[in-house]
Amino acid sequence: MSEKQTSTFVKKLASNDRKTREAAFEALGNYLKSRSSSKLSLLEMEKLWKGLYFAMWFCDKAGPQEKLAQELANLFSDVIPAASYSTFHEAFWVILIKEWPSIDQWRIDKYYLTIRRILRQNFIRLQKNGWEEEEINDFLQVLEKHVLSGDKSVPVALPYHLCDIYIDEIETVLFADLEEADLEENEEQFKEVFRQKLDIVEKTPVEKLLSPFAKLNKSALLKTLRIKCKEVLEDQRLKDWGVFETDTDNENEEDDEEEEEWKGF
Repeated sequence: MSEKQTSTFVKKLASNDRKTREAAFEALGNYLKSRSSSKLSLLEMEKLWKGLYFAMWFCDKAGPQEKLAQELANLFSDVIPAASYSTFHEAFWVILIKEWPSIDQWRIDKYYLTIRRILRQNFIRLQKNGWEEEEINDFLQVLEKHVLSGDKSVPVALPYHLCDIYIDEIETVLFADLEEADLEENEEQFKEVFRQKLDIVEKTPVEKLLSPFAKLNKSALLKTLRIKCKEVLEDQRLKDWGVFETDTDNENEEDDEEEEEWKGF
């Protein structure tokens, strides 16, 4: 894609006219499916995501916003080829981090929704591809390089939001095909569903998917971010699934106590 073509796409994606945006989005999807998309640099991908960002910016009303958020997310699971996946994912976070401070209170929720949908479709992609190690590494490296880097340039609302939704989305994707059972209504059915959940988790690298939070739990300069990451790692569902048998160590708690007691000279 030439620079001129990229600019044209971006302008149409960011158009005030809904039909123009939708036509551009469809054309972009077709292009991203092709092998040619693997030739796009990170900078070119960032330009495309700038257009997609503004497509959501100009999208009004809850229904259309939910539809667009899902369509953006589907680019990860159904459209982007393996050769372009990591660059496309990185460009998304680069643009979102850069633009986040300019998002007003009236638009913030639709971007939170977009993050949640994109995270879910990333998990769906990884699951569909058999939790292939290299692809998981690519996915996690992008998170650790940007939104979960602990860098002070990243608006704290973004890693906080990931902390809030990460295990929810893992749970949604892993157990999508299971029927929920109520222990009080049918104990045997409940036990069978629980056994199925344990079997699924055993075949899924959940602990590896949580590794960015384990690292931030120890390395984040911001105490509140360390606490949020600790909450992720100590989520009761992880214990129920047998991912972690015990609580994370209390090393950070001891550090925090020392920080609070320190009064200076």
